[in-house]
Amino acid sequence: MDMKKIMHDTMILFVICIISGLLLGLAHEVTYPITAARKAEEKAQSYRDIYVDADHFEDEERVQALLENQADVLSAAGISGAAINDCMTVYDASGNIIGYAMSVATSGKVGGMVTAVCYSLDGTVLGVKILESSETAGLGSKAEEPAFTDQFAGKMVSAFKTVKGAASADGEVEAISGATITSDAVVLAANAGIAFAEYCAAN
Repeated sequence: MDMKKIMHDTMILFVICIISGLLLGLAHEVTYPITAARKAEEKAQSYRDIYVDADHFEDEERVQALLENQADVLSAAGISGAAINDCMTVYDASGNIIGYAMSVATSGKVGGMVTAVCYSLDGTVLGVKILESSETAGLGSKAEEPAFTDQFAGKMVSAFKTVKGAASADGEVEAISGATITSDAVVLAANAGIAFAEYCAAN
C-alpha cells in the first residue's frame, strides 16, 4: 500500500471538505437574511389575513417585557410544551388596542410547528394559521387546510380541546383522522395564545 498516495488523497479530501464547508457557510450568510425576511412577511400577511379588522400591528416594548414571564403565565394556565415566539399588539383605525396576534411554537408528530393565533379583546379567537410545519403530507399536513383551521375561528372560549369525531361544542376541535398528535399541537398553540393574550390584556 502506497502511504504517500493515501496521505495525498486524504489531504485532497480534507481540503475539499474545508472549501465545501466555507462555501456552505457563505451561502447561509447570504441567503439567511432573505429567508428570514420572507418568513417575516409571510407571518405578517397571515396576521392580516386572520385579523381583517386590524388597521396596524405594533411590536410594543410593554408586550416584549411581558413575554419574559410567559413560562409562568402558561404554567399557571396548565399549559406546557408551547412557547410564544412573538406577540404583536393589534390596533384599529382610531388607535385603540383591539387584540393580539401571536406566533406560537409547539411540537407535532414529525417536528416543530409554528402557528399564528389571533385574539380579540372581546375574548374571541379570530383564527389560527399554520406558519411552519414539517408534518407528514396527506396526514398532519391537513392541519394547514381550512377544513381544520376554520374550527377555531370566531370562537369565544377559554380553551379548546381535541375530540375524535364531530365537535359538539364551541371549545371542541375535531381531530384530523390519523393525525391526532398534530391536531393536539395546534390546539395547544391556540390555548397558549389565549392564555398569553389574556395576560397581555390584563397588564
